[in-house]
Amino acid sequence: CGNYTQEGSCYNREHTVPQSWFDDALPMKTDLFHLYPTDGWVNNKRSNHAYGEVNAPTWTSTNGSKLGPCSYPGCSGTVFEPIDAYKGDLARSYFYMSVCYMNKDLGQDPESMFSGSQLMGWAKNMLVEWHNADPVSEKEINRNQVIFNSYQHNRNPFIDCPELVDYLFGARQNE
Repeated sequence: CGNYTQEGSCYNREHTVPQSWFDDALPMKTDLFHLYPTDGWVNNKRSNHAYGEVNAPTWTSTNGSKLGPCSYPGCSGTVFEPIDAYKGDLARSYFYMSVCYMNKDLGQDPESMFSGSQLMGWAKNMLVEWHNADPVSEKEINRNQVIFNSYQHNRNPFIDCPELVDYLFGARQNE
């Protein structure tokens, strides 16, 4: 969509890692593992803000997503908190982007959760928590398969093998 005046007007595609964070560069711009259909109005509210946790929202969507000051330890500024049902999905998207594009700069915007291709400490910790609290769903498995079979011919390994998160980003990363 292009024109929206309220929630429910139309949907568009959200770059979960905002394009400004990597200067609209390909192939990140078109990688389906971080593109999701979203409500156009809500996506506009999210803007280029990082994901985070919000205790005192300045805006709340009809489904419960929130915009406001970050309350997660180590995080500051305005962030967007998705509903719990998508937190793990988004975390696995971010882990994928960090690993898949480890030679790219995903941190070109001050609001980025990345420094280069590495997740900032607070972001990594929060996303590991989100990953653990919202396990891989059948929807994610099916989406992973469709992206592999019909489009990109690659997979998000954090959907296929969720335990990799612990080894690469979590408590077992030094083993």
